[in-house]
Amino acid sequence: MIKKTAILCSIFLNLCIVRWEPMAIRMTWEAVGSQTFTFYTENSNVFAFFVCLLVAVCQVICLFTGRQLPRWVKTLKYIATCCLTMTFLTVVFVLGPMYEDGNGWYIMLCTSSCADQGGVVFLLTESSMLYHHLLNPLCAFVSFVLLEREPKLPARCVPLALVPTMLYGSVALWANYQRLITGPYPFLLVY
Repeated sequence: MIKKTAILCSIFLNLCIVRWEPMAIRMTWEAVGSQTFTFYTENSNVFAFFVCLLVAVCQVICLFTGRQLPRWVKTLKYIATCCLTMTFLTVVFVLGPMYEDGNGWYIMLCTSSCADQGGVVFLLTESSMLYHHLLNPLCAFVSFVLLEREPKLPARCVPLALVPTMLYGSVALWANYQRLITGPYPFLLVY
């Protein structure tokens, strides 16, 4: 019974992400247009959308068959969860406590002055950021860590979580170096 409840809760959290992502990506598109997919945040959330949809469908099948989630599906969920966790942690510890001084320089703020600027709170609750920076990462993390316990993943899966981030970073740095894009994050600015 406990296992069935965990699966149902996991399905619910995965479907929350599936429901919220189309709304959030539409908000982002309305704000920045074609630049939407230059952001790691949007790319990781769209990836998580497809993975969470797959996980929810597979878990419904698991409810009826009594089987475990296929290992390859669990591995995809692990990768998506790591990407969303990276988004959340970057917002909270890097982008939130940072502001542009008007001269093109980005300055890290201390925690107390960050609250005065509204940095982290703004980046976690405003428009599509509520979903992309807070709700989707939290739902993915809670469902993966607390509810999707089986099957256990082998240690060799750990480096797989780096692949999307390294791929994004490599392409974004190269595109910045080639002056095809600017940023979109201050730590990607080459010039």
